[in-house]
Amino acid sequence: MTEILKKVAKKLLDYDIVLKVEFLGTKVRAYLLLGYALDVYYNQTLGKYSYTVIKENRRVIGWDNAPHHVSVETQPHHFHNVNGEIKPSHLSGNPLKDLDNVLNVVKNILREV
Repeated sequence: MTEILKKVAKKLLDYDIVLKVEFLGTKVRAYLLLGYALDVYYNQTLGKYSYTVIKENRRVIGWDNAPHHVSVETQPHHFHNVNGEIKPSHLSGNPLKDLDNVLNVVKNILREV
């Protein structure tokens, strides 16, 4: 467990939509209101990250920097929206900096359901 993921877990608990946080190997899972969860994966050595919102074992939305979407202008950074479309993402890949942006999007999704 990296120090950054420990800080991520602590920071997640500051958000009012987060009910509980647990460590699952190389990621942190935040249990959210309305049965949603947010998985935060971060590997500082490889420079890889992903933020995935899940409901009923299915990805709802997510951000990551896997290099497979070369047509996205912000590649390798990209966003998977609720329709499964791949969109540009301006996240940095540093979860301590990205969490506010990610959680703001998640809050909007929770308001719409």
